[in-house]
Amino acid sequence: MPENKTGSHGTQKVFFVHDFQESPLTRKHYLEMSGFDVTLLRSGEDCLKAMAVTKPALVLMDVLLEGKNGFEVCREIRKIAGAVELPVVLCTHIYRGRIYRDEAVAVGAQRLVLLPVKLDELVGVIAELTAAKAK
Repeated sequence: MPENKTGSHGTQKVFFVHDFQESPLTRKHYLEMSGFDVTLLRSGEDCLKAMAVTKPALVLMDVLLEGKNGFEVCREIRKIAGAVELPVVLCTHIYRGRIYRDEAVAVGAQRLVLLPVKLDELVGVIAELTAAKAK
């Protein structure tokens, strides 16, 4: 577990969109212990609805989701928030080829993270993107 760094990220809100095919709780808890305020959402549609109420500092989203996939949801997010305004990190176990990295860029994601990923590396990516946004 990381040392509790609450406040080091200003308790920035992260929307974590995960389809629950495997438990997202390890990643969620690690992010929380690293000082992020994490809202777990089950689908892209839930993410878009939540964004109408609360603006997160970053969206962390699996590519493989029920309904709209992560690429499609990222495209929808870009209609609402500009590329610089809201960082989006897509995560995938199966979409590993160059074509998918290109697709992630085309829909406006800042990163495509290949899973499994070391949790401290994931926190580093999120911290980097939220810090860059805050500047």
